[in-house]
Amino acid sequence: MLHLFCVGVVLASNFRRSLLQNELVRIFAPYTQLLDFDPQQTPYFYTFGRPIDDDAVFVLDLYAKGEEPAAGQPLVKTVRLPAGGSNWFGDRQRYFQLARLLALYADPENENDDITSEIARSVGARIMRESASGRAVLRVVRRDTQPPPTVPLAAGFPEDAPTDRAYDTVIYEADVWLDEDGAQVQRRSSAAEVAPRQNTQRTSGTAAPGTNSAQP
Repeated sequence: MLHLFCVGVVLASNFRRSLLQNELVRIFAPYTQLLDFDPQQTPYFYTFGRPIDDDAVFVLDLYAKGEEPAAGQPLVKTVRLPAGGSNWFGDRQRYFQLARLLALYADPENENDDITSEIARSVGARIMRESASGRAVLRVVRRDTQPPPTVPLAAGFPEDAPTDRAYDTVIYEADVWLDEDGAQVQRRSSAAEVAPRQNTQRTSGTAAPGTNSAQP
C-alpha cells in the first residue's frame, strides 16, 4: 500500500504540482527515483491527439541502379522502418523519432528542406548500402490516430482495425540514390502537394486528448 501511495503521488505531481505535492515528491525521491518511478518535472502525457503525436514510419522502395529513375526499373523490395519488435528497442525508438522529426519539418508551417533532406539522405543511404541497392523512393507515412468510439467514421475507416492502411497518410516523399559523390536526395513534392490515401473521406475531427496513437 505504501509503495502504491508513493508511486501515485509522484505521477499525480508531475504537472502543475502544489507546494504539498512538491514536498511529498522530495520526501519520496530516494525511493521513487531509485526505481525510475519519478518523472520529475516532465509532463507525462502519452498524446494530446495532435497530428505530431501520431506515429510516423519510413517506407522505402528499393531499386538496383542508382543512375536510372525508379520508374524505369523493377522494384527490388520494400522496407518499412521501424519493422516489428518491442518498442523498448533503441533502433525502433530511433526510427520513430526520426520519422516524426521529418514529418514535423515537412509540414508547410514548419517546412525546412535542410533538415528533411539530411534525414532522408542518412536513412536512405544506410538502407541502400545494407541491401546493396542504388536507388530508393523514401516516404514518411503517418498513422493517424483513430478517433474515439463516440465519433462516427466514414466508410473505409474500420473501427475495429486501428492499424488499417486507411489511416495512413504520406507526409513526405523523395528520391534517394547513390553516386560517386555519395548519397543524393531530391524531394518529389512538398507536404501540401502529397495527397492522403483515403483520409479525405473521414467525417470526424482530430482525436480527443488521451487517445492512444495506433503504432504500426
